[in-house]
Amino acid sequence: MKHPFLSLSERLYRRWKPFIFKKKNQKVCKELQQLYPLENMEELYDYFQIKRMAIMFTVIGIGIVSVVCLYLSSRVEGRIAEGMRLFRNEWDAGDYRVTLIAETEKWSRRIPFLVEARKLSEQEQDRLQKELYIQLPEWIKKENTDLDHVVSDLSLPTFVDGYPFRLIWESSDTDRIDKNGKVNREGVDREEKVNLRVTIVYGQKKNSFIYEICVLPDTSSEEERFFRQLEDLLLTINHEGKEDKEIFLPDSLEGELITWREVGHNYAVLLLFLTVLGCVMVVKGIEKDLERDCKKRNKQLLLDYPGFVSKLRLYMSAGLSVKNTFYRIMKDYEYGMKKKKRYLYDEIKISCCQLENGVLEEQVYREFGKRCGEMRYRRLSFLLAVHLKQGNGQLLVMLSEEAEGALEDRRNMARKAGEEAGTRLLLPMMVMLVVVMFLILVPAYLDFGGI
Repeated sequence: MKHPFLSLSERLYRRWKPFIFKKKNQKVCKELQQLYPLENMEELYDYFQIKRMAIMFTVIGIGIVSVVCLYLSSRVEGRIAEGMRLFRNEWDAGDYRVTLIAETEKWSRRIPFLVEARKLSEQEQDRLQKELYIQLPEWIKKENTDLDHVVSDLSLPTFVDGYPFRLIWESSDTDRIDKNGKVNREGVDREEKVNLRVTIVYGQKKNSFIYEICVLPDTSSEEERFFRQLEDLLLTINHEGKEDKEIFLPDSLEGELITWREVGHNYAVLLLFLTVLGCVMVVKGIEKDLERDCKKRNKQLLLDYPGFVSKLRLYMSAGLSVKNTFYRIMKDYEYGMKKKKRYLYDEIKISCCQLENGVLEEQVYREFGKRCGEMRYRRLSFLLAVHLKQGNGQLLVMLSEEAEGALEDRRNMARKAGEEAGTRLLLPMMVMLVVVMFLILVPAYLDFGGI
């Protein structure tokens, strides 16, 4: 899709070029020449400047649209109505701060002001309290069937979502039900009634309600009663010995000896899973590395192909046979290219060893192309094998054509690498754009939040 500002940027650039863009940036020209050696430098430099202007206009356009939207939203969502009224939030939305500007004919000043949330009216308070009184039994019963059949602890909240009240709980029998809702049924052989008083506080106003709780007899097993007593004993020991450095666990209770041991965290299964996962990832990683190395080798072979064909043509033009040309290229490699590994010359060395061992030349050249794998090497090995008995005359012509085609492919690869480098720059450019927009919009939103 064509860039929306590209046409506008092109028209403006053509118009301003004799005045603003008269002097070229030599560094940019040099870099463009290196990346695109076959392109027209004048047209390439113009396109670069036009594209840069289009990106600049895009950023400016985004900034202007954002500022306009922010300004319009601040006008629409302003706290002041008709210049004289401020709206309070509802009780569940909380207070908010606003910065006001008071202006007269002589003075002007900013005044920070806290707008408190709207308080409930008497009718609203009564309605919500009655509603809360009806709903509380369902919330405080916890795991019990209802408040008439209490066999486990209750939940006594201090605040309830959706209501602006604070709750204070009191029990008529703290030995059975304490203020935290813990139920003690020890020694209960028949139903016992306990009154729970809840005081609903809203501001300075308080209102109380009473719930009648029926605690059922303790029908738990001997084991359950034992461990409940043990838990209570541990709580007592912990509470009474807060200043001690050590806590001594009880060794017996009601004649039963107690042995203690700590429950450890068993990470064996997790470790086993991580081990298997690590093995799979290592295997996949090795395969990926091998695949990457193969791609690197193929790319290196393609890069070395033009030079290899040029050397073949050069030495064969000097009167050397194909076999001696391979020997000479291998010696050049051993003499001057020991530090950097070149896959092509490793394949040449293998071919030379085969020739020294008496393998037929035709077979050596065909295997050379097969090992290299790339189509150009296969075609070259076919040419060498076919024209082996026909002399060097016609083969030199074909090698010249092959060398020119290889050089053209090399240029195309260089051009493609330049385009890929430009594509990789898109992410940093987008990050820079986001940072610039962040620096522009955040102060504006902060100022909007203080209005």
